[in-house]
Amino acid sequence: MQYTPAASVSGRLLAPMLCLCLGVVQVATASSNKTTEIWKSVDEFVVLAPQDALTGNAVPRNDQPVVIEPANLAAALAKLRVQEGGAQEAVPLFGNDAARKLATPLSTALSRAAADQDILFAIEMLQKAAILGSKPVSVAGRAFYQNQRLHLIIGELHVSTVPPEYKNYPIGYPKPDRRLHPHQTGERSREALYDSAAHFETGDDVSLFVQDGKLRPDWLVLNVSAPAAPDHRVAAAATSAPTVTSQNPLPGSAGAAKPSSSAPPSLEERLRRLKHLREQDLITEEEYNRKRSEILDQL
Repeated sequence: MQYTPAASVSGRLLAPMLCLCLGVVQVATASSNKTTEIWKSVDEFVVLAPQDALTGNAVPRNDQPVVIEPANLAAALAKLRVQEGGAQEAVPLFGNDAARKLATPLSTALSRAAADQDILFAIEMLQKAAILGSKPVSVAGRAFYQNQRLHLIIGELHVSTVPPEYKNYPIGYPKPDRRLHPHQTGERSREALYDSAAHFETGDDVSLFVQDGKLRPDWLVLNVSAPAAPDHRVAAAATSAPTVTSQNPLPGSAGAAKPSSSAPPSLEERLRRLKHLREQDLITEEEYNRKRSEILDQL
């Protein structure tokens, strides 16, 4: 019988294991460097994309993934209003129908996004025309979650979805060619160029982002009613803890009620705990990704 030294055996086993681990890391990294479609309907979409860069500055990582219920997102989006041109009063940025349609895929995207990803979106709606009837328009932008706030950079504000070439097309062909008229989803490093007279209404839950000491008129910061930031006080196991830790939610939010000690942890709570464990290096990146996928599959 041939004798094989233990060191030689362990060396042969270690090499493929190391390659496998490196492969897992490479796959996890590559997944956040590509565009992933969450929802698409003709010219409307919600996609995950690599986080865009600020010229000459490091971009803070987003606080993602994060779970925000579609109902809370829809309510926040429907409240946004903008004053356009010579209009007498402000009009909805999205409107109720568009806000509800965008909220569900946006919620899904936020729950799947990595810290180095943004969410690009485009949504269509009907807007009251200047004289009679209504006209189809679109809103496109970039969304991400930072510092317990939802950020929206609006790159395209109520742009007509009827292309300039429409008069040369047969009747009934109103959709623009997006190769000629791509959606403008906004950038961190450059202010969007639309009607300079347009401005968004701000208030307690809506403000404009301050960049280099100046307000960005195209960059909205929303305080969504339900708390969504990770709870860093949680040190229990990701899924086995029998109680739910209170998060001091905002007044009037759905999370303000005191949780029952016998109630199982919500999906949102499980994701927070899982993220905390990964940040403390108590679990590996592979374990984190696998368990996170299992939790998201229950949505």
